[in-house]
Amino acid sequence: MCGVLFHAFATTPADPGAYAAALGHMSQRGPDFSNLETHGGFAIGHTRLSIIDTSDAGNQPFWDPDRRYALTYNGEIYNHARLRGELESRGAAFITQCDTEVLLKAIIVWGLEKTLARVRGMFAFVLHDTKTGETVAARDHFGQKPLYYATGANGLTMASDPLSVAAITGAQQPDLAAYTLYLSTEGETGTRGIHHPERSFFAGISMLPAGHLLKYNNGQASVERYFGPWQLFDPERYATACARSDDELMDELLELLEQSARRHLVADVPVGMLLSGGIDSSMLFWLTVARNPSLETFTKLSPGIETIPLDIVPRLLQKRSATAHFITQDKSGFVSDLDSFVTQSKAPSRWNSGPSMLSLCRSARRNGRIALSGGDCADEVFGGYIHYKDYFAGKPASDDLGLLVGVSCTGKSPAIIQDYMAGQNTIRAAILERLAGIDEPAEQQAQATLLHDTTTFLQSCVLPHSDAYSMMASVELRNPMLDLDLVGFAVNLPMRHKAAPHANGEFGKRLFRSLADREIGGFTNVRKEGTRNFAMAMAEPSFWHLDKFESLKLAGLPAPRSKRDIIRTVNLELFHNAYFADERRPLSSLMTTQGRQQFKVA
Repeated sequence: MCGVLFHAFATTPADPGAYAAALGHMSQRGPDFSNLETHGGFAIGHTRLSIIDTSDAGNQPFWDPDRRYALTYNGEIYNHARLRGELESRGAAFITQCDTEVLLKAIIVWGLEKTLARVRGMFAFVLHDTKTGETVAARDHFGQKPLYYATGANGLTMASDPLSVAAITGAQQPDLAAYTLYLSTEGETGTRGIHHPERSFFAGISMLPAGHLLKYNNGQASVERYFGPWQLFDPERYATACARSDDELMDELLELLEQSARRHLVADVPVGMLLSGGIDSSMLFWLTVARNPSLETFTKLSPGIETIPLDIVPRLLQKRSATAHFITQDKSGFVSDLDSFVTQSKAPSRWNSGPSMLSLCRSARRNGRIALSGGDCADEVFGGYIHYKDYFAGKPASDDLGLLVGVSCTGKSPAIIQDYMAGQNTIRAAILERLAGIDEPAEQQAQATLLHDTTTFLQSCVLPHSDAYSMMASVELRNPMLDLDLVGFAVNLPMRHKAAPHANGEFGKRLFRSLADREIGGFTNVRKEGTRNFAMAMAEPSFWHLDKFESLKLAGLPAPRSKRDIIRTVNLELFHNAYFADERRPLSSLMTTQGRQQFKVA
């Protein structure tokens, strides 16, 4: 995993100190090597976390032999060996063993569109053509890797970190409209805040959405979609799945999970695993350790608020052994850790598990595991969220955006709500058009909801959150549940195999649960525990000087009413205080005496 930097300047390059600062903001993303090159009309840089071909030959920026194309790339292409073989059969020659060179050669030989359809992995990259002067950037299908950008009088700036962009553009103001959207979460499910898929919290700095390209030439930038998860829906494949038996579908699911587990072990450094004891990570552990007996696992323990890790993980390890690490979380340090996490992630938290997950990644790094696999993203793809049960039972309209995508309030900036909703309504229309062949309204709406959550919620919440906490520890986090072939299978399953009750009474991921029963045993089939961090413990009005929160005053937002509102509001204030307060206040000044005592804040 790495950090990318690119600046196409209209007149003169930025000050060398600005480029150095930009790379410095991404030092944790790439601690192994850092480099910047300045050429006529552009500067290109990279910070490297060496995972595949750890030799110097894989350092970036990376050029083709003719030095026409310059590439800066963040991510992993898990099927790079297979693609390399196909390219070699067409006469391509390679000088490294890294996936970076495979990606560049594939684009040159096959073209960008075909390459993006064939790669299996996660990525954000910028490719500059010195002959035509054109620059193209791409972000992976689901948004696993970030890419921020800004355009202005002195060209285009792109980077993996918003502060890296700001170091060059000089952006210094908050996007107050983004504050409004963050606090506009629909309903009382979860503790998350909404992040716009196309914006950061820094005014003038945008985010390239998942599945999109940015093209830049002659001072003009354009953004276009190349992929949406709904494009994986195939009416014929869906009809076939409707007629197949559970055993047949489980066999195919097992095959695809094994393929994904195998792909996500591709590395020249040791790969570990985040193991929560939930059904998703348990299934991936079961398949991964069978191929990698030296696997090391990392599990967090949150005393008093979760039981699954100590109930399930030891039983898994009895059946298939691995070196296991258990890291106990300390409630008293949660607020201080959250403040640090928000500052380092350059955004208010998507979810509040960041500090605890960061502790796991740091443990992995200390134990020599530079890459990790995790079990995230199955809930969106396979319909695992508990709230789906009541939501679908209410028979919502086909264009209802649901609890993970919808918004519920406005502040001083209603325009961002309208902008966000317009974009999401466009996505929902495209999804429904793709699903037009499904006759049953309830089935169509449920399928549309899962596709929409996979499209928007993953890239705006789940994935940037996991990227943030893993990169803070200089560890690469992989998401086997987002293997493109596996997601294609899930998208074409009828809803009775996804967001539906299992025979044991639990709801969601029905086919997945049945497979876990068959392959591992019924002990893994337990109810999700919900919020498994200490955010709810800090959500007491008596712990905070809420009336003094600057972020609420600037954005014209009301005081929080519920515990979940308090969690979001605290996150926003911590971010605002870190980056935009006239003078950063100590954490203790935001809290009451009672709050400071509860969480040991000096």
